[in-house]
Amino acid sequence: MEQPFRKDMSHLSWDEVYARQMKRADLVPEWMDALALKAGDRVLEVGAGPGYVSLVLAERVGPQGLVYAIDRSAEALAHLERLQRERGVSQVRRLVADAATLDGEDLEANRALCTMVLHHADDAAALLRNLYRLLPPHSRIVVAEFHPQGPCEVGAPREHRLAPEQVQAWCEDAGFRVLDMRRQTPEHYMLVAERAP
Repeated sequence: MEQPFRKDMSHLSWDEVYARQMKRADLVPEWMDALALKAGDRVLEVGAGPGYVSLVLAERVGPQGLVYAIDRSAEALAHLERLQRERGVSQVRRLVADAATLDGEDLEANRALCTMVLHHADDAAALLRNLYRLLPPHSRIVVAEFHPQGPCEVGAPREHRLAPEQVQAWCEDAGFRVLDMRRQTPEHYMLVAERAP
């Protein structure tokens, strides 16, 4: 019998969460392209978990770039730390924090990625407001979620999915200008937004 949905992912091991992240590998290049992510960039990844996407981002930004991997779980980031050691990846900085309240005074990110995270957040609107505060003007952000009209064969159950219009409204209320909103698969959609000056 399938376990009930838990926002904190406590019903899964971090290996299982990493395997779930890997199943979304085909979505990641589109996220990076939408961010115009290039070598030397400094990208903030919200809800990095055990780090599959963080490691892909690290490859894109290269040794001169930096990935800030933010997650509330120290155990998830310990999983990422182990993978970094095994693979010799040094350009990922792990931060145990809640992105909705992160101070971030020592962050220097010029891009942000917030994917499959908002449906886990206690206050998604506050999280987006804080990301606006953390980023410099004209920074790009990609927000991706599970579509409520998707088949629900993977990901969050329908009652925990967020409508794209709601996410767009939260982004705009935070101060972001939404540049694009598109369906990636029957299950997934993404928004591309820019931080206003």
